[in-house]
Amino acid sequence: MQIYNQLWREAMAAFARGEPRLDPHLPAKTRDPRRGVSLAFRPPLSVQSRLQPLLDSLAAEFPGQYFYPPADLHVTVLTLISGSETWRREIGDVRVFRDILREVLGRHAPFAVAFRGVTAAPNAVMIQGFPQDDTLEQIRQDLRQTFRERGFADRLDRRYANQAAHVTAVRFCSPRADWPRLAAVLAAHRQTDFGQMQVTRLQLVFGDWYATAGRERLLEEFAL
Repeated sequence: MQIYNQLWREAMAAFARGEPRLDPHLPAKTRDPRRGVSLAFRPPLSVQSRLQPLLDSLAAEFPGQYFYPPADLHVTVLTLISGSETWRREIGDVRVFRDILREVLGRHAPFAVAFRGVTAAPNAVMIQGFPQDDTLEQIRQDLRQTFRERGFADRLDRRYANQAAHVTAVRFCSPRADWPRLAAVLAAHRQTDFGQMQVTRLQLVFGDWYATAGRERLLEEFAL
């Protein structure tokens, strides 16, 4: 997928300069007031268990960064209220959002995602997800079109348009790391197979910037 290769090139350039993009809200994320609403799904235990050895190895060799706990790993399908401090201004629209989601998702089928290889951005390490057909893209296009028709064109994709099916696994918050060494370790896992899942349900969740499982509230679950 082209977006993964583009992110990789940007990350390698940042690592070579020793200039990763650090998250100012970490590691003390409990003081981060940003909240949002998104449609997402989480990889199953079978995928989490294959990811964990790599994450444990990275945590041991590159301490000081933020590593997502297994329960927090997720794929964002669409962001409906972007994570911000002003989320209260829009949270009242969630009732209408739920009606739209029921309508749209009811006409789409389950889909498979294969998790294979890692990529990186200047601020994070991600697991690459590859949808096995175009169902996920059709869902996103259908939702965007319906939201536009219902008068919510300005709500979606405020930060960036969700295109891939990646799982963010590490965020950078400390400048003290051997960035060339990290690049080499990640390069060794560019094709590592982490398993596959069948996505049969999507969750509408209210939560913090990092989709912290313990701080997240499930608003509704939709069967495909």
